[in-house]
Amino acid sequence: MRISLIAIGVLLAASAFATTYKWVDKNGVTHYSDTPAPGAVVVDLQSAQTFEATTPAATTGGRTATGPAAEQAAYTKLDLWRPENEETFQNTGGEVTARLRIEPDLRRAHTIWLYLDGKRVDGLAGAGDSFTLRDVVRGTHTLVAVVTDPSGKQLISSQTVTFYMHQASVQSPIRPRPTPH
Repeated sequence: MRISLIAIGVLLAASAFATTYKWVDKNGVTHYSDTPAPGAVVVDLQSAQTFEATTPAATTGGRTATGPAAEQAAYTKLDLWRPENEETFQNTGGEVTARLRIEPDLRRAHTIWLYLDGKRVDGLAGAGDSFTLRDVVRGTHTLVAVVTDPSGKQLISSQTVTFYMHQASVQSPIRPRPTPH
């Protein structure tokens, strides 16, 4: 039986190039061949099924992009323009707004992620090209934006921006200057 299946497989593969004949011998065994035998009939074999993969549909900051886009074009720009490099924020309540420029527009299924101090920030609030980072503590921080495809593969990243967060401390609040008398 196994040999018959192998033979059928080989004959099917070769059928794209030759006519296939089928007949049953006196013992009731079915045969397939590329040469005719007495009582053989031509077997009409259909071509093999084929599949052609399409480019995956195209995800932002943990949010999905919307709108049509050219799926084949590569990203040419991902610019993190806010905060500016070496910018200082004072008394913002721990909030920093990040602004991006991306060209061409973000494709469906691609995602923009922000990494604060090397750690991915999940659950960002924002819309379009603007994201709000919350609970940013005092000190020096780095920020980078990355676009990934659905499998998580990095497609493009922005430059790394360093910024400084200065917050008044509860233990050392900013004191108003004394007014001259």
